[in-house]
Amino acid sequence: MNAFEIFNNTKVKNEFSLAFKKLDRMEVIQLLSDLKYLPLKAFEDNIVESSEMAKAIQRFRLDYHEALQKKEMSNLSQIKLVSEIIEHEEALPFQLTHRELHVLKEITGLDNELVINQVEKNKATLFSRVLIYRYRIYDLVSTILPNHKLTPSVISKLEKSATTIGYYKGWLLFGNLLANQEELSSFCINSPVLSNTVFGDSVFIKIKSKEGRNVIRELGRDIKTKRRFQNSIVSNGAKSIISRITNHNDLKEVSNEVNLYMQQTANIFMRRVLQVKLWMMGLYHGRLDHYFGPLSIKALSDYLMTIVENSNTGKKQLGKILYNLRNDQCIININYLLTTHFIPIEKTNVPVEHSSVSQIFDFVLEDKKEVSSFKRSAKKEVKQDSEKLKITLEKELQKESKAIINEKQKKVRHYKARKGIMKFFSKLFKFVKNVITKIRKLFEKLFRLIKKTIKIIYNEIREAFLNFSKGLKFLFSNRIISPTPFITTDYDFDFDGITKIHSKPSPEDIKIHATTIKQYASAVYPTLNFIRIVIKWGISIASGPIGWVKILVGIAKLFKETLRKKVIEKPIPFNGFSIT
Repeated sequence: MNAFEIFNNTKVKNEFSLAFKKLDRMEVIQLLSDLKYLPLKAFEDNIVESSEMAKAIQRFRLDYHEALQKKEMSNLSQIKLVSEIIEHEEALPFQLTHRELHVLKEITGLDNELVINQVEKNKATLFSRVLIYRYRIYDLVSTILPNHKLTPSVISKLEKSATTIGYYKGWLLFGNLLANQEELSSFCINSPVLSNTVFGDSVFIKIKSKEGRNVIRELGRDIKTKRRFQNSIVSNGAKSIISRITNHNDLKEVSNEVNLYMQQTANIFMRRVLQVKLWMMGLYHGRLDHYFGPLSIKALSDYLMTIVENSNTGKKQLGKILYNLRNDQCIININYLLTTHFIPIEKTNVPVEHSSVSQIFDFVLEDKKEVSSFKRSAKKEVKQDSEKLKITLEKELQKESKAIINEKQKKVRHYKARKGIMKFFSKLFKFVKNVITKIRKLFEKLFRLIKKTIKIIYNEIREAFLNFSKGLKFLFSNRIISPTPFITTDYDFDFDGITKIHSKPSPEDIKIHATTIKQYASAVYPTLNFIRIVIKWGISIASGPIGWVKILVGIAKLFKETLRKKVIEKPIPFNGFSIT
């Protein structure tokens, strides 16, 4: 028995199973290539030989264990400790364990997950790879790859890129700043290089594609008031420049001036900062590049959707943030966007119950407190919209499986760490709470957002299945634990265990066996609770074509709650053996 038996449709079940396996492999390839343990192109062409993968994993493991020994250099040991809530697996040459994958996601995170205090010079270490990766994410270095040794020449280039943007406290501190969104936002507002120029307030964008131009024109119809945008600019110098540009009648001269601004290093950096922030929230699904095109604009629009509660307020907010210059160019007020919207989110401590997309959908689809005040006709419409949202979720989940299975599909790197996504969904949860009395309009907006967030929902469901399946495997197997040839523990139906020693074990064998038992035992009760609740769901909602969707989202939510409550304990002494 396994968790995929929850599906009635065999085809869907098989698609999910296959897609999960491929997703695991794709994630590992992306993260290892990000740090240049694999070639950078490995993720795009998906061509990695088994020997090449084994070599990359071995190199990562060596660097990882070496970095763990030098505790004063970073907070890596804390990240490792958190990973230990995930079930222990035997490390295989050709694949990362789920603990290792968790660590890899965290160290490539960009929201203060890994803090690096020291880096060894003239070597390519795990920490040097991470630092160079951070610079490359923001397009501050192009010729330096993460696997390059941290030579004086490399350090000099990193230092120069930091000072060019206006950071003078050193390349290492700047590397940490690039992976701390709150500090990065504050720096962008206060940097002397940025704040003393128009770029401290504005990002200049040119839309090259027809699709992108259509997006800008559509938005432009809602934000025609020049004065609103001009008044939202903070500095007087930027105000005069924006006023001149927006009031100029000669579009050719305006275009030439904007083109000059677009080529400036500060504008390129600020454009990338905005793109990365949208990427971290799971809203931007394009490439990280100089081109702030239709996907970037749509991601910004989707983010703004979560800020406002009605169309009129939305137009006013959008009018303060974006202005269409009518010649395939636009200006984004980055200062206003950071201070009013991004920084408040980045400063917030996210409640666990507001950190999951599963929580959002569970609340919207199940909470009926406000709905009870609706008229009968309105209740019927709300119920229909709720069903429509669930059907949309079902279709998108199946579509995502097919997209993963289809190897010809164009591959784009997705943000893997959790903090940025958690903060966005915490904000979204408050947005949902605020507009629940206008629930029908909320559904219309969620229909738009669901396609953006489906990959995150999918990932949550995948994690829930992985752990749920492991628990079920233990519960419904023969429950014989024997990690070494010397000791065996056999659990009966009531989970009473008999431990047998076959020959004299070493202290290490005893420790391994005790640890393994503790890991399995700690999984028994959460899994039993899973089964109790899921059976209850199955009885009440499994009938009908979309019952399993609710079960999937519920399992994802339940699993996150289980992880939150788990406490990492030290292995207990193991006594009471019977000898055969």
